[in-house]
Amino acid sequence: MQVALHCGAPYTDENRLQLCLGKNRERLAEVGTFVSRPSSYRKNLRPVLQRFKEGTGDDALREEFLTAVCGDVTPNRVVFSTDTFFGVPRASVRDDQFYPGYPFRMDHFLKLFDGAEVELFFAICNPATYLQSLAKGHPGEDPIAVIEESDPMQLRWSGMIARYRNLFPQLPITVWCNEDSPLIWQDIVRSIAGVDADFELAGTHDFLAEIMEEEGYKRFREYLTQRPALTPAQQKRVIAAFLEKFAKDELLEEDIDFPGWTDMHVDTLTELYDEDVYEIEKIPNIKLLMP
Repeated sequence: MQVALHCGAPYTDENRLQLCLGKNRERLAEVGTFVSRPSSYRKNLRPVLQRFKEGTGDDALREEFLTAVCGDVTPNRVVFSTDTFFGVPRASVRDDQFYPGYPFRMDHFLKLFDGAEVELFFAICNPATYLQSLAKGHPGEDPIAVIEESDPMQLRWSGMIARYRNLFPQLPITVWCNEDSPLIWQDIVRSIAGVDADFELAGTHDFLAEIMEEEGYKRFREYLTQRPALTPAQQKRVIAAFLEKFAKDELLEEDIDFPGWTDMHVDTLTELYDEDVYEIEKIPNIKLLMP
């Protein structure tokens, strides 16, 4: 059995993946991919992993968990999506790092699915927008305290990903930049679902409907309808062109307002983030989805 685990980062997906996969639940079931419902595992996963941490997890618990998730279905692939898998957002920044320390939950998840082919999927984003979202998610708290006095200029997603690569060398890891998601959304969904590029999925343009002006999105749909033979690469170029003309600027160009920051801070963090993506490309055996 294959197990696809999408675990954030927080403030990137906003549950879009779960909604899109949910629209295709029956279609994917026909090819052996089971899209698990969040209510079947998000509450129960943590105590189950705790049992494996304590050494009391066994085949009976494993079967009980899978039955709660899949019922009497025996799928080829199971998809899980939870952006708090590695911890709540409040604990995501410490000691100038993203999710520092040993990822015990990944260790226990692999034990829960012992013998399965587990894959990890993770989106990164500009630390400037991440820290602003983190601060907004904890109103009334000192943002500097929320990030445990960490230096934003030292934050690197590549450090976290390289650490996971070293700790779990056999674990397939797929990463993408959240900023690229509108352009590569179909690639993301299909990768997690484990289907080929020509597999028809519903709702893969819903994301664009959120971030594009209504008239522009209508024209985009008409354009695709009139050109059904476009290749995936051609579709990406079309999406980029329509976003350039019809994107809702207030959604794509978020104003950063973090205590003590100037435009120079934001620009510097953005440059460091761009450099960090190149560092991720260099990490062995990491699949980086790009436009």
